[in-house]
Amino acid sequence: MNDLVHIQNTDISVKEYRGQRVVTLKDVDMVHERPEGTARRNFNSNRNRFIDGEDYFVVSADEIRTSRMFPISDNDFTNKILLTEQGYLMLVKSFTDDLAWTVQRQLVNGYFKTRRLVNEELSPETQLILKLAQSIANKELEDKERDRQIALANETAKKAVETTETIKEAVKPVLDNWRIEINRKIKRVQFSSKIDFQTLNTQLYSELEQRAGCDLGTRLRNMKQRMGNSGATKTAINSIRKIDVIEGDKKLREIFSKIVSEYEIKYCA
Repeated sequence: MNDLVHIQNTDISVKEYRGQRVVTLKDVDMVHERPEGTARRNFNSNRNRFIDGEDYFVVSADEIRTSRMFPISDNDFTNKILLTEQGYLMLVKSFTDDLAWTVQRQLVNGYFKTRRLVNEELSPETQLILKLAQSIANKELEDKERDRQIALANETAKKAVETTETIKEAVKPVLDNWRIEINRKIKRVQFSSKIDFQTLNTQLYSELEQRAGCDLGTRLRNMKQRMGNSGATKTAINSIRKIDVIEGDKKLREIFSKIVSEYEIKYCA
């Protein structure tokens, strides 16, 4: 709807919702020449005093865009507050300057009341048809909003299930093939976190040393020394890594598995 109504020094576009004229909080600031955000602040401060569906409506940007009740940007995803005549009068009760009284009278008589007068001038038959059409339109809007809420709820539920499954996978005990499973988890964390593999391993080992109160470097040297004393080849000794030290100690395995699971939940869930 592109009609304009001149109020004091401002032109505002005519907006109708569910068979009655409404104004936005921005409209109120404009016609009352108040700083932008004044009406919203007053509304939010007294929101518990307003009745949803009677004093105001909360309308999604998609519904406004579809109904074309007033222009809205494609990048605007914010729900809008639409005030009825009663809601507007309640909101501006605190506006007591001379301009406020003038604007209130003009807005009521030249904007809200105009809609009522037009309807009253129609024949009873036409009024009945309009009421019926408005009822059908309201039902369609309610159905669309219900479908949107259902779709949103389904999407939320789906994401919740996916997150739950990820967490279950992350905290699942690593019993068999510990080395293979723990490496698979670390690779998954590395892929999701975008942390380079060496940095990630350093972080994991440092966390393990802090929690277990151990020094993996010292344990690694001792392990290599024991292998040398037992006659292991130089190649076998050089191939030993900190993960071998962890794998050979039940307590370290348990702590390290928990740390990796925590990283998996943090970066993959």
